[in-house]
Amino acid sequence: MKKVLSELDFFLPFHQHAPSLANARREIYADIGQFPGEDGVGLFNVLVFRGVFFGSPFAQSDRYQRFNTFADWEKFQVEGNKVAKKHGKHGKEEKYYVMQNCYGQSQTDRSTNLLWNYWDQHLLWSAKFNKLTKPSITEVNKWLISSFHNIRGLSALLICGDLIEAGILPMPTAHELGGLIYTLKMVENGAMEMLGLISKKANRVEVAEVFTSLDRVLQKELQEEEKVAMKYNVIMLEHTLCKIKRLMTRGITMKEILQEI
Repeated sequence: MKKVLSELDFFLPFHQHAPSLANARREIYADIGQFPGEDGVGLFNVLVFRGVFFGSPFAQSDRYQRFNTFADWEKFQVEGNKVAKKHGKHGKEEKYYVMQNCYGQSQTDRSTNLLWNYWDQHLLWSAKFNKLTKPSITEVNKWLISSFHNIRGLSALLICGDLIEAGILPMPTAHELGGLIYTLKMVENGAMEMLGLISKKANRVEVAEVFTSLDRVLQKELQEEEKVAMKYNVIMLEHTLCKIKRLMTRGITMKEILQEI
């Protein structure tokens, strides 16, 4: 618990309750009718949240907000310079807005300079997808990785998860998400291996079936009030497996995790 509390964005399995995503849900996912929108502002805010701000002091603060234009961001950055300097003096104010290792490995390309790149591409959603239909998680994941700078396998999957939980994309089946986890070679594979659920040589079908079985068991064993409190769904299950792997690779044993539970 001490480890989880030390970095809630990084370790908390109930990710919708972690500070950064809780702020994003309040500011950029509160009105799904605005997404994607003809002006593309919704897409811009989604990209900068996961591609730049996530995990930073700014994203976790009560100052976090949605930006309706690039000029809004520039004005906010100038007016908030004193606040930013408290987190990184002598030209290091960027640390207030960017945590380069927020997903584990350091991302040297992760910076506020990306905001202009994302603003320059903010109309792409409307150009790519028919608003009357909802594309699948697999389709959106591939599109994000191929279209936007610094949006890779993990961040693309996280964006898809955020869009799904906001009701913008359809909720995938456990089997569909399990197959995507295998295809992307995500750390969740390692977590299921650590739990003794799959072998290291498990194929796509086996991973999808085990992920589906795990969801089925949890759906049965968890009380309804527990599911509501933790906001349980297959997206949360994927996040939980990721967090278990992170904890165990940082010296927390499965025995210790189970004792805390």
